Amino acid sequence: MKWQNNIQYFLIIVFFGFLGWVSFYFHPLQNRNLFPEKQKLTALEFEIQNPFIRKRESQSPKISPFDNIKLEAKAAYVFDVSNNQIVFELNYEMQLPLASLTKIMTAFIAKENLPPYLLVTISKEAVLQEGDEGFKVGEQWTIPELIDAMLISSSNDAAFAFASEFNKNFNGDFVSLMNQKAKEIGLTQTYFLNTTGLDLSKNTAGAYGSAQDIVKLLLHIAKKDSSLMEVTRLKSINLHDREFQNTDWVIGDLPGFIAGKTGFSDLAGGNLAVVVDNGFNRPFVIVVLGSTIDGRFNDVKNLFNAAVAETEN
Repeated sequence: MKWQNNIQYFLIIVFFGFLGWVSFYFHPLQNRNLFPEKQKLTALEFEIQNPFIRKRESQSPKISPFDNIKLEAKAAYVFDVSNNQIVFELNYEMQLPLASLTKIMTAFIAKENLPPYLLVTISKEAVLQEGDEGFKVGEQWTIPELIDAMLISSSNDAAFAFASEFNKNFNGDFVSLMNQKAKEIGLTQTYFLNTTGLDLSKNTAGAYGSAQDIVKLLLHIAKKDSSLMEVTRLKSINLHDREFQNTDWVIGDLPGFIAGKTGFSDLAGGNLAVVVDNGFNRPFVIVVLGSTIDGRFNDVKNLFNAAVAETEN
């Protein structure tokens, strides 16, 4: 009988176990996923829940119009006058031959130290200078006339005449005054050996300076005597019954052209300095040194276009 009781107990346990399994299996909760898979978020939901990741990803490096610019110049400098900041620089402190950019300082010193009514007699030595702008021995020119002729046509005759007149009649050294002024302004890389910028030999230029120094010089002149460079806005002028053509070819290509000066020599290559307003009362000073005779104009135009694009971003 004992074994029969054991069988009964066993069957009872199996029966209730079966009932428990059936009730669990068919219970309403059984169809619920107790460990649901993580719901996939939409892109917008992910950005909302992860703001710092979104911010970090959105701060991609800004592409500047200057990043892929190609220049022939050895040195270049673009300065935003209104905001007093550098827009672009390339070897801007490198000391290079200035060629006829020298005449910017020559004009400034001449106007500052020679009375406007003074009549300068053109000497044979002046006429023998490189280039021919039509000056004749014995002619008499006023200081303002010589300045305009020199700046617009880059006349070496006129530049030589200033120094000759000053040294002879004022018992001074015109080139020393140029170097003294350069020091006063803070042109750390600049010194002059003559008033023209013409090369003195195959190895020695007539003047040296940096792109940054030329920018400083133009800004100084703009504050002290803004009218000095006005003639360079014109394509040509007539003086003493002859025409003097502007050597700066970018006048018609750059809107808002304010002033400019070219320079070229064997040692210097092509130099160019311009002041241009982009039309929003935001002038830029652009200087290139060590380019080519034609490349200097393209360099300046490319730098100007990049500067305008940079301000629009």
